[in-house]
Amino acid sequence: MARGVTLGEMVTSVRIEANMDPDPALSVNMEPLIKELIRREYERLYEEFDWPFLRIRSDIDLQAGQRYYDVPDDLNLERIERIDYFWGDKWFPLDRGISMDDYNFHDSDADVRAEPAMKWDVLYTGSEAQLEIWPIPATNDQKIRIIGIRNFTPLITTDAICDLDDRMIILFAASEILARKQSPEAATKQTKAVERFRTVKGRSVQTRKSSFSFSGGNGAERRRDREPLVAYVRNP
Repeated sequence: MARGVTLGEMVTSVRIEANMDPDPALSVNMEPLIKELIRREYERLYEEFDWPFLRIRSDIDLQAGQRYYDVPDDLNLERIERIDYFWGDKWFPLDRGISMDDYNFHDSDADVRAEPAMKWDVLYTGSEAQLEIWPIPATNDQKIRIIGIRNFTPLITTDAICDLDDRMIILFAASEILARKQSPEAATKQTKAVERFRTVKGRSVQTRKSSFSFSGGNGAERRRDREPLVAYVRNP
């Protein structure tokens, strides 16, 4: 089996793997435990690895004078992998992390605006965490593209669909049930679960490409110190 399996189907599979009767009527008291184990292992494995098939991208239009932007609802804030900036008909990577030296160069607190954008970061702005773009855009019609892992989709109802490989989750859950019963099969089931995880993870690994430097030089400092293509302004 693979992705796209329902919670109900996974419960039945866990019963079988744990040497229980697949008929829920014969062990109705075990169903809440089985579901909880599935949910726990599902969330753990989601956090364990940046699964490529959960990677999404979202574009945000930048606005003149706007410093902060909402994170897309379907994107995991903690799993943002990169942000690219569209400039001159090409995409260029932005660096994460805005320092005081950067603000000394283009003071966002004083509403100093400039282009191109060079950096981004996440900041709690009073009610929620938002993306900060530095320097503040001087014009409209610029945009960024965010690439990262989408938010976790919990298995709440029986017909909820699992986003990850069901077999590794089932094996991990079954191994714990067997361990609680002090079954000698628990260790074997755990080994199979780990092997399944490694197999699925290995198939998902993609070769990472080196990012392209915006200035053609080395590092953010050279990008920051060069003259902006659009002159910055300080608003009264």
